[in-house]
Amino acid sequence: MACFVTGIAPTEEVAELEAMLGNIPGVDRAKLTIITKVDRSDEHDESFLNFIHAGAPEIEGDTLGHIGGDSIMTGSGGTGVPGMSTAVSTLGYFGHPRVVAHVGSLPIPEDEADNYSDAIDDGRVVVAYACADGDTSTYEGAFHSAGVRHVKTFRG
Repeated sequence: MACFVTGIAPTEEVAELEAMLGNIPGVDRAKLTIITKVDRSDEHDESFLNFIHAGAPEIEGDTLGHIGGDSIMTGSGGTGVPGMSTAVSTLGYFGHPRVVAHVGSLPIPEDEADNYSDAIDDGRVVVAYACADGDTSTYEGAFHSAGVRHVKTFRG
């Protein structure tokens, strides 16, 4: 079962995110993923953080990145009917195209995913950490201490 500790960081700036998230105790930096609407840059590519640049894809159905082995998809599959075509129907909670555009296939209920999409639209980022399905309170506390807001764990 997939397990993700998620939250919202108050900035899109790479240097600020690195300072905020770079030294969280007990967190494997290779498993930290940042979902942002900011266009990809050299600064993103050179960062130790894993960025997924969500938003309007150039081609419907593009896969923008991976979290814990799962693809993050941004399109509804072209001419498919939302909620009926394979690309959207396999995303579980994520039938809403705006939700898919920002938080992809993370196991987050749609109402929470809408909140995360709003945060991304407002210039913040979603932080996601793939972890073992067990006690995540240590990770949640560490995220809070680092300044990440609205920290929650989702399993799915």
